[in-house]
Amino acid sequence: MVFVAPKLSTKQAIEATAGLLLAARCKRKRFLCVMRFLMSAHCYRLRGPPPRIDTRNGFDNAMDDATARTKFNFTIPQLRELAAKLHLPMPCIITPERDTVPTLEALAMLCRRLKEPSTLFTVANEFGRSPAAYSRICKHTVHELFTRHKERLYFNRELVVRRIEGYCSAVRAKGAPLNCCWAFIDGTKQYVCRPSARDNPASAYENLQRALYNGHPRRHCFNWQGVTTPDGIIVSMYGPVEGRRHDSTMLSMSCLLDELASDEVFQGKVMYGDPAYGCSDFMCCPFPDTSGSAAKAAFNARMSSVREAVEWGFGRVKTQWSFLNWDKKLRSRQAAVGKLFLVAVLLTNAHTCMQPAGNQISMYFGLKPPSLDQYLGLE
Repeated sequence: MVFVAPKLSTKQAIEATAGLLLAARCKRKRFLCVMRFLMSAHCYRLRGPPPRIDTRNGFDNAMDDATARTKFNFTIPQLRELAAKLHLPMPCIITPERDTVPTLEALAMLCRRLKEPSTLFTVANEFGRSPAAYSRICKHTVHELFTRHKERLYFNRELVVRRIEGYCSAVRAKGAPLNCCWAFIDGTKQYVCRPSARDNPASAYENLQRALYNGHPRRHCFNWQGVTTPDGIIVSMYGPVEGRRHDSTMLSMSCLLDELASDEVFQGKVMYGDPAYGCSDFMCCPFPDTSGSAAKAAFNARMSSVREAVEWGFGRVKTQWSFLNWDKKLRSRQAAVGKLFLVAVLLTNAHTCMQPAGNQISMYFGLKPPSLDQYLGLE
């Protein structure tokens, strides 16, 4: 095996050169001899210059709608409305490192980053900013959105209470045998890069790779639990949870059933999920054994046809924000992977609310989504 030394940064090269000069006792010939040997053996290699950012580029406030939808999934007027109604800091977002950027541009930068799995340099160059500054701005914008809307993402109780009767009617009208089913619950996986061990583990038995490894897809991932309603809105998203956890364990950890039990509006209403969740006062699942019973088989078939809606919701998040599928860049110990996924869900719901016909789920059930003000609790 041939050893290839890693390339050195400017700081590392200065430190290495100073160390060699000190070891040579400041004798010029000895120092040059050692340096010549290291360079001929390819053990002293410098990194190339970083790619140049075109600072003439910048965010175009007058971008046409078609181009804006392709880049950000939103038009510029929609981004402007979204920035105001999401209660982001106005008129500028200031990071802890003192990067200052207009709020509209910061939201556009985040949407551009999530839109497709491009390299950081590619998207940073479009805005005329360095990759480091672009990364800091996106990270801080994600933090601002998560801090302000984490309770709504966990469970949007106000919206559900207002529209629960319409949910039940829409599910029933689509041919479901239940007249009290208001939502569908399921889990999804977010693949991540294989984690490395921490320098200071919480215990001697900590194994992050084993904790995140899921045997079904045979990959490292985070688990998420989502609840989707017939109007195409993901009204509850819980996670992230280690990839090895089972769906029923995740439901218990989320305490979602306790939330439903605390409000009499949900009495007599159920969510529908797969058999892994089991049945309870607020959960309904398929019959495990349908042999010898045509009625049970028909029930399972009719409910299964409408339950697919929850899968469409998860697929919509990952399709609209393709960066979430680039697992090699989702490094759990180097980035806020969980916050990024939750913010993507928030933006997906906002996008659904801003479309006249909603999305595939709302069109399937014939139930229009709420307005953006209703979803965000502004009216």
